[in-house]
Amino acid sequence: MTKNKTARLERSDWKVPKEIQDALLSHISKELTVAIRNNKKINEDFEVYSNMLHSIREAKPNEWESDIALPEFTSRLLAQLGNFVAQYFSSTDYIETDIDSDDPENVAEAKAAKDLLNTLLKDKESHYYHKIVRLIMFVFSCGYGIIKGGYRQKIRKRLSHYNYRSDYVTDPLTGDFLAEDGAPYTDPTIQKPVFQTIEEPIYKDEVLVDKPIFDIYPVQNVYISPEYTYSLNDKEFIIFETEKTLDELKSEADEMGYFNLNLLEEEEPEGQRGEKTYNRDKNLEEQPLPIVKTFTVFERWGKYPLIEKDGKYIPGFDKKGQFLENAENAECIIYYAKNREKDELRHIIGFRKSRHTKRPMCRFLCYVDMVNDCGFGDGEVNRELQKAINDNYNLMNYRTKLAITPAFKGKRFAVDEDIKISPEKVTLLENLSDLEEIKIQDNIQGGIVHHELLSSRMDYCMATAPQTMGMSPERAETATMASIINSRANIRLGMKSMNLEFIGFSEFYDMLLTLCNDFMLSETLEKLIGKEKAMAYNPKRDDKFKPVSQALETEESRMFKIKSWQNILGMVQAVPNPRTPMVLNYIIGQILELMGGSFKAFKKFMFEEDPRSVLLYQLATGAKGMGSAPTVPSPAPTQNQMSSLTQSPTEQQARETASE
Repeated sequence: MTKNKTARLERSDWKVPKEIQDALLSHISKELTVAIRNNKKINEDFEVYSNMLHSIREAKPNEWESDIALPEFTSRLLAQLGNFVAQYFSSTDYIETDIDSDDPENVAEAKAAKDLLNTLLKDKESHYYHKIVRLIMFVFSCGYGIIKGGYRQKIRKRLSHYNYRSDYVTDPLTGDFLAEDGAPYTDPTIQKPVFQTIEEPIYKDEVLVDKPIFDIYPVQNVYISPEYTYSLNDKEFIIFETEKTLDELKSEADEMGYFNLNLLEEEEPEGQRGEKTYNRDKNLEEQPLPIVKTFTVFERWGKYPLIEKDGKYIPGFDKKGQFLENAENAECIIYYAKNREKDELRHIIGFRKSRHTKRPMCRFLCYVDMVNDCGFGDGEVNRELQKAINDNYNLMNYRTKLAITPAFKGKRFAVDEDIKISPEKVTLLENLSDLEEIKIQDNIQGGIVHHELLSSRMDYCMATAPQTMGMSPERAETATMASIINSRANIRLGMKSMNLEFIGFSEFYDMLLTLCNDFMLSETLEKLIGKEKAMAYNPKRDDKFKPVSQALETEESRMFKIKSWQNILGMVQAVPNPRTPMVLNYIIGQILELMGGSFKAFKKFMFEEDPRSVLLYQLATGAKGMGSAPTVPSPAPTQNQMSSLTQSPTEQQARETASE
């Protein structure tokens, strides 16, 4: 250990011996070094996929040719992204639970979990749409995307009111009670004690923030252990890299358990910020005198040996840097920071045992791979095709440029080397053969055929066609052929949607519910979904969710269900059963639920018994002060034209069905 490092450890405010701190820093430094080397290919591939997405050519083989990149990959990727957005965000009900039983308790619990998730995702501060679109860009291009969750909870003491009580006045020197005459209170028969009113402030907890949070992490900023697992919760370790200012670290110190931040104040970080993300091209200049210091912070999740000492957990090392035999391998979160431009880790700023039931993170896959658990995406499949398309086009472009650009051959010493041709200038020659134009053929038919071949191969890879990207079909293409193309394209896109749902979104929803179960306050839950649903919410419930493609209904499907419910309504309303009104209410509620929109709000007030809610509905519908509705005489029963007998409800329903 160097003298500088020893001095830093001596100033550390982490109550752990410096030998143990040094052993921990050395171990995680070696682990991170190997993880960074393993991520080298991921970083290189990301650069290629990002250039493909932004129509930037990797390199041109010849200096003389043009440098144009056609957006073939981008156009197809955006078409698939548009298909996903149109499907997933066509409704504001993002979640639909999959219920296996008709038990009322089970249905109520599932409804409470669904409403909680939808409420969290509809929060404008969650930026759900923006984050999911950003995630899908990573998934489709790089093959996978990662969401990391967390929980933000801030509670402060707030003065609620004062309690007043009377107490005896005492002598400040002797502590004896005093009488009204100022003398010590000793004889209650002739003296009256002096009382004073004491104010006791009563404080209560005020919840400022209490909600789960999540964000998208760039794949090049996440270091994952290499073994094949089906969930990030089963990985040996996962390391997240981010940049944070010293002010941000100080504001999160109490919540995250940071220490050694005083050592960061002595550092002077240098180098460019955002080198792997927004400033990866290094086109942005760093401010000469930044107001705040920015450090690279690593957050490691995974099992680590630890021991409990004085009610706190410390790394399970001895003074020689060896793991202790009695150390417990438990899920830990370790934070360490470094200067941006240096590879050496500088300080441990956090070490704690995880309080989470599960790791708050999930991974989305584009396609499943046999040996790589991060799968593969459209960027990997179409990388060489996009390169070939760019090379082929630039050669055709150069050939066309040569054909349309005038070029001449002239007899030596007969004409000037620099020939300028214009409509108003005459070129003087001794002989017509002194200057002749070079004829260059612009036949690029072979290149066009080759371009169509490469484009069709990319269509095969991404299951796209001109019709699926908004282009009109060819004249020779029949409607049947167009229908077949669309249906087969939907099969491939449906598989990608299933991968997103069953691998990514299911774990994402479970992550949010687990965070709520671990940390959310009961009053926050009631505020989000209401008291009745909060009582039905079951934190031990293991929910299953329907894929979005199955949960979203078309207009035709909803109308068919409404029609079916109306037919059942006509059959049930004439049944002489005391429970018939309850069944009718349920059927009407289902119809209003299917109709959606403002009808769902009408359903709430229709079956509401609370007088305040009824009054609110009257105010919302403009019925204030109008009193009760006038009694309308019931219509005469429908009669048969031939016999003048009253028609039965069954006969009326049959006639209505026949007329439709």
